[in-house]
Amino acid sequence: MPVTPARPSPAAPWRTRIARFTTPLYTGPLPLMASPSYRHELTATLFFAVALATIEGGVISVFARHTFEGVVNPRTLNLTVAALGSMSEVANILSFLWASLPARRSITEFINTLQVSLLACVGAIALLPKSPTGLVLLVGLILAARLCWSGIVTTRPMVWRQNYPPATRASIVGRLSGVQVIVVASVGVALGWLLDRHQGAFRMALPASVAVGLIAIWAYGRIRVRNGWKLRRAIESGPPALKPWMGPVVVWRVLTRDRRYAQFMLCMSVLGFGNLMVIPVLVITLKEQFGMGYLSSILITSSIQAVVQVVAIPFWARLLDRAHVVRFRSIHSWFFVAGAGVFTLGAAFHSVPVLMFGAVVQGVAYGGGVLAWNLGHVDFAPPTQTGQYMATHVTLNGVRGLIAPITAVVCYELLKSAGFNAPVWMLGLAFLVNAAGAAGFVWLRIAMGAEATRSTTRT
Repeated sequence: MPVTPARPSPAAPWRTRIARFTTPLYTGPLPLMASPSYRHELTATLFFAVALATIEGGVISVFARHTFEGVVNPRTLNLTVAALGSMSEVANILSFLWASLPARRSITEFINTLQVSLLACVGAIALLPKSPTGLVLLVGLILAARLCWSGIVTTRPMVWRQNYPPATRASIVGRLSGVQVIVVASVGVALGWLLDRHQGAFRMALPASVAVGLIAIWAYGRIRVRNGWKLRRAIESGPPALKPWMGPVVVWRVLTRDRRYAQFMLCMSVLGFGNLMVIPVLVITLKEQFGMGYLSSILITSSIQAVVQVVAIPFWARLLDRAHVVRFRSIHSWFFVAGAGVFTLGAAFHSVPVLMFGAVVQGVAYGGGVLAWNLGHVDFAPPTQTGQYMATHVTLNGVRGLIAPITAVVCYELLKSAGFNAPVWMLGLAFLVNAAGAAGFVWLRIAMGAEATRSTTRT
């Protein structure tokens, strides 16, 4: 099961606790910022984000759609774009497998191994031929890289818990997360600008990002985990990692035991399905209907949303601090509806400024989404079952991440073949699906009554 990071003290204000996501905006004190562990981890985050940017969903989808155009059938290429955009969600399905593996070696060595493996996948992309075989290999490499990243994300909280006390942990992780978001967005823009000038530049740019990432490997390897031997012993004596086929069993048990959480997950699945339809359709539309290059496409599908997300998080944090996650979602979800609606208008009126505004609205929505993703299940889960509830959320997200983008592109191709304006119809459909999910949260808030007016289980 995924490892759930320790929650900060309930007495700590949200503006402090959420600093882990808002590095550029949060300026509070950081007592441990001069510690060697923090310095090494900040260095590793900064340089590893350069390589991580190359496999970000919006970036790699745009890269594949432009680079392999004319190499394979357009329908096949569009379906591949959908698959690439969903790889991070698909990797989430298997994230619980990483929880007990670090017991076999030190945590930093384990994370270093995953980092090296991810960099190897990025470097291999630069060697791929522009052929159907190269496109298939690209999908495999991205899936492998995202699996490595899911292992890193699952394991790092163990290091944070050991090395940083609760009073400063949120501030430290906040700076690390903020640095990563800004670097990923910036490198995405730079890569788009470079590829617009020379499409084959990726054969030099990706190895360069790997070289930069090696600095991160060195820096992270210098981190020393406090009482690491005690942690390894605790992991070894704890419950064994779940077998791959046990994930559905855990999901079924949680959903059948907690009716309200099952209803929450149903609404979340509807809203998430609509959100996951947007990006692949948008990537295809920007190329086929607008003729955009790498840079403009990456800006709309990735970089603008990432930067706005960082800015928006503190505002959503104030709401989530005062509300049960159901009430939060009943308000926040309408921003996803608005984002899909603006994208639909941009496609209908063939307006690039409207599409960029849609990216801003979508970024605002994702700012709240990242909070509810990490913390929302705690409002339902008993303290001893938090991991099971998060595993359920992650698994269901992976399932819809596997289905929604492919479904969206198949419908897109059918509509295009029938002579319809496929971008408008599909973005409009995503708008309606999102609206159904948001309405579901409103219904659930009403049905739960006073139970949904405040958080009673968050600790």
